[in-house]
Amino acid sequence: MTESALNAVTIPKWGIEMTHGTIVAWHKGVGDAVSAGDEIVDIETDKIVNSFEARTSGTLVRVLASEGEELAVGHLIGVIATAPVDDEVIEAFVASHQRATSASPATPETIAATATHPDAQVEARIAPALRRKLEKAGLRPADVAATGAHGRITKEDVDRALLLGKGSASGAASGQPLAPQQAAVARKLSQAQATLPLYHVTLEVNVESALASLTGEASLNDLIIAAVQRSLQAHPELNQTFDGERLTAIEGQPVGVAVAAEGNRVMAPVIQTSCEARLDELARHSLELIERARSGRLTAADQRPAAITVSNLGMFGVSAFTAMVTPPQIMVLAVGAVRRVPVFNEADEVVPCSVMTLTLGSDHRVVNGAQAAAFLSTVQSQLEAFV
Repeated sequence: MTESALNAVTIPKWGIEMTHGTIVAWHKGVGDAVSAGDEIVDIETDKIVNSFEARTSGTLVRVLASEGEELAVGHLIGVIATAPVDDEVIEAFVASHQRATSASPATPETIAATATHPDAQVEARIAPALRRKLEKAGLRPADVAATGAHGRITKEDVDRALLLGKGSASGAASGQPLAPQQAAVARKLSQAQATLPLYHVTLEVNVESALASLTGEASLNDLIIAAVQRSLQAHPELNQTFDGERLTAIEGQPVGVAVAAEGNRVMAPVIQTSCEARLDELARHSLELIERARSGRLTAADQRPAAITVSNLGMFGVSAFTAMVTPPQIMVLAVGAVRRVPVFNEADEVVPCSVMTLTLGSDHRVVNGAQAAAFLSTVQSQLEAFV
C-alpha cells in the first residue's frame, strides 16, 4: 500500500493569532482505531484548550509529539492510515512531510510565527555574547522580554532579566514550573509590558438606576458588557485589533470578559451577542460562556477577535485598579466595586448613591487620549441611562 493511504495529523490553526500549540493529552494511542470526528488529541493555545478531531477514519499509526510539547502550526504530530501500510512507507511519509515543512517558503504568517515563538531564530534575535550570559545564569532567550528593533534582545533586556531572575534563583530547583498555557500568557504579557505604550483614564459612574433596573439572571457585569458593546457601535474606529503593524476592523461588537479558571489561569472568552440583543439573552450567553471557561471547555469559536476585554474585580471589594491590554486587543476596561457615597442631588441635597470606578487602559499606538476619554464617557452615559 502506498502513501495515499496515510493522512497527516498536524497542529491546526485556530484563529488568526495562533502560531503554536501545546500537546495537552492524547485520547488515542498508536494502533487505536479512529473514526472521522473522534477527538484524538487536546491542544492548548495561550487562551484555550481545544480537542482536535480526526478528519478521516482508520488507524493511528504514529504519535510524533509528547504531552507538554509546544509546536508550530502545521507541525506533524501524528499519522492515520486508512489501510494497512508497511513501516517503511510510514517512515518515508513522515520524513517527506517534515522536509516539506522545513522547506516551506517564508510568508508573513510564518515569519510572525518565528518571531513570536520563544525558541525560534535565537541567533537572529540575540548576540552570541548575550546568549552565553543568559546560559550561565540558567536562562533562555525565551525568558527575556525583547525591546529592540524587530524583536531583538538588547543588553538592557538581558540585564533586566538577570536582575529579575536572581530574586527567584534560590527556589528554582524546588519550584514548580508554570503550566504551558500560563507560561505562554506570561511571555505574552511580559513582551506587552515591555513594548506596549499603555495608559489609563478613569471615570466614576452613578449606577443607582442601573442596579434598580436589573431583573432575572442579569447582573451588573452584563449591563457593563452591554454598555461597552453600544459604545463600540458609537465609536467604530476603536472596534479594531492591532498586531503591531496593521489595524483589522471587527465585525459586530464582541467583548472579551476576564474569567478566573482552575490552576490560577485567567481566560478571556468573548461575548458575541448582538448589540441589539435583550439583556436576558446576553446574560444567558455570558453565564454559559463563563461556566465553559471555568470548566476548561472553551472552544476556538469562543475566542474570536475583540477590541476590548472587561475585567471586573468588584466582587473582591477592589475599589479601582489598572489592567493590562493583551495584544492584539487595544483596550481593557477595569471595573471596581460598587460603593455607597453621599452626593448632591438636583435640589442640592445630600443623598446616598451607588457609584463605581471604571478605568480604561489603552494602547497609545492606536488610541489617543481624546478617543479613550470619549469612549469611556460613552460607557458612563450608557450605564447611567439604564432604567
